Amino acid sequence: MLSQRPGITYINIIFSMIIVALSVYTISWHNQNYQLYKVANAVQKKNQKIMALHKQLLSEHSAQISGKMIKEKALKILQMKHPNRIRTLVL
Repeated sequence: MLSQRPGITYINIIFSMIIVALSVYTISWHNQNYQLYKVANAVQKKNQKIMALHKQLLSEHSAQISGKMIKEKALKILQMKHPNRIRTLVL
């Protein structure tokens, strides 16, 4: 019985070392995931700001272009002229 005790002690020491090593890896893995989450969150917020600015610029540009294009088309292609006098219809 005494000869089996040192073998069990060595096995317990090895198991405890394995548990400590796995705990260190788990802590390291959790820390890396947290850092990745912070970076992803910051990138997502930056991307949302860029998309909002892009949409705003597109809407402003389309508003400017739509009126300008209609006026140019009326003046050049349809050969319309500015009205000298505005007429009203009486019904």
